[in-house]
Amino acid sequence: MGSSGVTATVIIAVLVFWTVGAYNRLVGLRNVLRAAFVQLDAQLRRRHELVPQLAEAARQASDLDPTLPEAAVAARTQAQAALDLARAHPGAAGPMVSLAMAEQVLEDNGRRLQRAIDGHPELKLAPDVAQVRDELLGAEGRLAFARQMFNDAVAAYNTAAQQFPTRLLSSVFGFREAAGLPPPVSGAPRPPAAP
Repeated sequence: MGSSGVTATVIIAVLVFWTVGAYNRLVGLRNVLRAAFVQLDAQLRRRHELVPQLAEAARQASDLDPTLPEAAVAARTQAQAALDLARAHPGAAGPMVSLAMAEQVLEDNGRRLQRAIDGHPELKLAPDVAQVRDELLGAEGRLAFARQMFNDAVAAYNTAAQQFPTRLLSSVFGFREAAGLPPPVSGAPRPPAAP
């Protein structure tokens, strides 16, 4: 084999090793993204479990608008359906947009329900309501952390997939851009935790 044959073999070997390394890096980052979604999923499900409990506790007030708890539970059902779709395709743009929209609706309805509870001091101080509100407050903190971890994993994966020359490889092997889950937009400040 001549020197040009050796050079070609070395170049091919370098390209093969680089391809394998880049592919393995993308697979590893995609697995980190999926693991972060599992944590996000668990925190969203926990919040979804607490919303009907708060709605049921809020129904204790006879003068509370009955549409508020019903709207919160309906928004929770919608958010659960969006979460089920996102769970099947973690990071896929369409399901993540649907999940973000459903979570925003749940956030808005939950905020309205919390404000209504704040307007009923006897309800706000009821032990079962105070306990659920405390649990929700804790769940929100854990959810914010899980959301940030997931969004960081999405950013790392997308950055690696978009860098040249890995971008060529990512398009060949079907590594698509992932979408994160933005935090809900707060139209009003959060109500304080129950005493």
